[in-house]
Amino acid sequence: EVCKRDRKGGAQGGAAGAAPAKITGPRSQEFDLRQWEACQRAVTQQDIVIHLAAHVGGIGLNREKPAELFYDNLMMGAQLIHAAYEAGVQKVVWVGTIRAYPKFTPVPFKEDDLWIGYPEETNAPYGIAKKALLVQLQAYRDQYGFDGIYLLPVNLYGPEDNFDPRSSHVIPALIHKIHEAQQAGQTQLSVWGDGSPTREFLYSTDAARGIVMATQQYSDPAPVNLGTGYEISI
Repeated sequence: EVCKRDRKGGAQGGAAGAAPAKITGPRSQEFDLRQWEACQRAVTQQDIVIHLAAHVGGIGLNREKPAELFYDNLMMGAQLIHAAYEAGVQKVVWVGTIRAYPKFTPVPFKEDDLWIGYPEETNAPYGIAKKALLVQLQAYRDQYGFDGIYLLPVNLYGPEDNFDPRSSHVIPALIHKIHEAQQAGQTQLSVWGDGSPTREFLYSTDAARGIVMATQQYSDPAPVNLGTGYEISI
């Protein structure tokens, strides 16, 4: 959440001599967004909400817990959007997922192709839950004039990544496996697939910069990709 209101209802920051905007980053231990009351508390007196929360992981987690990934992400998103609207939040910035794209989307991904087919089956429950929230934001804009934007970051990597082999994405998963192989003196390691699939990757700092720029400058209903525009093979 960004730019919390002061006690008089005015936004902190912006005007000369005003106090700087207060930025808060609550964690799931404080706000379980699957619960309606937690969503209400999370958006109270906030001017801007940037939603980054997700129950997410790599191929292994998607295969193991598709129902949890669908339910958790859909409920967190749908409730938080409605709570933000009811609380009078000025703007919501929604960070979706590249997994919302159809399985056979032409490369590089273009926003106009978001609805041309069904997502890759392994990731579909997660991807569809997140894509449904784009529809909700557009519906709230149409009916209520609510300013919500939807961003689609590609595969992210960077410091403080998730290196848990049960849930990590491809880059931290490979780093972890290589490290373990080196520690054990092994010359081979097992990986998912044959390495031929291609992916688009974006460094986490660049993604953060893109989110901030969109928050400041973008207010249209159409989704926007955050990425490099090219893919490399695994």
